[in-house]
Amino acid sequence: MATLSLAATGCSFSTVDPDQSVRISGRALDAAGKPLAKTKVLLFKQADIGEVVFGSILAVGTLATICLVPDAPAICRKARTATTDADGRYAFDLKGSDTQGTLGTASTINVVFANRRSSTTVSFIAKEGEVDLPDARLWNASPRVSQGGGDIRLSFAALPAAAGRKPTYSARLFEAKGQSALWTQPVSGTSGTVDARILEDQRGSVAAGADASLSGSSGAADVRGHYLSARIPVRATSGTPLSRGRRCAAVTGTAPAKDGAFSRCGATDGNLDQPARLRGKGGVVTGAVVDLGSVRPVDLVVARGFSGQVLVELSDDGRTYRTVATNSGFAVALDVPGGQRARYVRLRSPSGVDQSLSAELSVW
Repeated sequence: MATLSLAATGCSFSTVDPDQSVRISGRALDAAGKPLAKTKVLLFKQADIGEVVFGSILAVGTLATICLVPDAPAICRKARTATTDADGRYAFDLKGSDTQGTLGTASTINVVFANRRSSTTVSFIAKEGEVDLPDARLWNASPRVSQGGGDIRLSFAALPAAAGRKPTYSARLFEAKGQSALWTQPVSGTSGTVDARILEDQRGSVAAGADASLSGSSGAADVRGHYLSARIPVRATSGTPLSRGRRCAAVTGTAPAKDGAFSRCGATDGNLDQPARLRGKGGVVTGAVVDLGSVRPVDLVVARGFSGQVLVELSDDGRTYRTVATNSGFAVALDVPGGQRARYVRLRSPSGVDQSLSAELSVW
């Protein structure tokens, strides 16, 4: 098993005594800056390196789309709840240990509230026993969507200055059935384009996201606002990828990487947000490989649920591979340059990170 250091993962030990009382308070406002009275507020502790949580439903900024709806999944039962008063104020009473990970690290805490159109998440690290968060508001982004030419085009209103400093924006795709987050893509300014192939043949919706730094807190550090607009339905226009339903195998090891036995597997089943649970013999599962059945043109590879840096490798015979692209992230799209052709498409971690809970490998 690989060993992770706190320095390598960016974690730090908590400054809060695990046995002391911690009170977290703040105020929720609507998009116009008026108090949100009698509004449900959720508090989550984000998982750390000592806690394993799989699933895009816990992506920061999307918690309200999952847990503030009827029939919320079981994971939402871990949330603490509060209700705002007439002035929009809320409060949570915790123990210091509730703000920490299993290794005594300082966990990121998320406070979430929403209305029928948008949601806001305030993330922070508790530094003291009394945490007073800055006022946070909803975002009236007025998103607009058009489709055509293989693209999903999204535009929206900018985040107001009162909602935070130095905002960055993103386009986000959600599945229609469970509303889990399928894709997050940074955009420049207040518009962006998403390749419709990312949605495959799924019904879904698109929303604008914004992230900004929040000031004016006490007893907390790294305070940020994460905003999500109303979601607008989008239709699937690209059909299924070449890889759908094709035989695939787990990849084990790194030097050399070894392909397992090919069979039907979860990495090509079209379920975009559930783990494939790949299994390999004699080593850590470091990736997946798909057999397209014959040598085919390969233009785009989309990977979901993978961790860290990944390589895309192509082969005509399943023995000799060539690296054609690399990227990092939980969900990535990798363009394959130069009109490449291959029968076998492999995506793996060059550093040996366990990828057994990756979700889907799609080849176009």
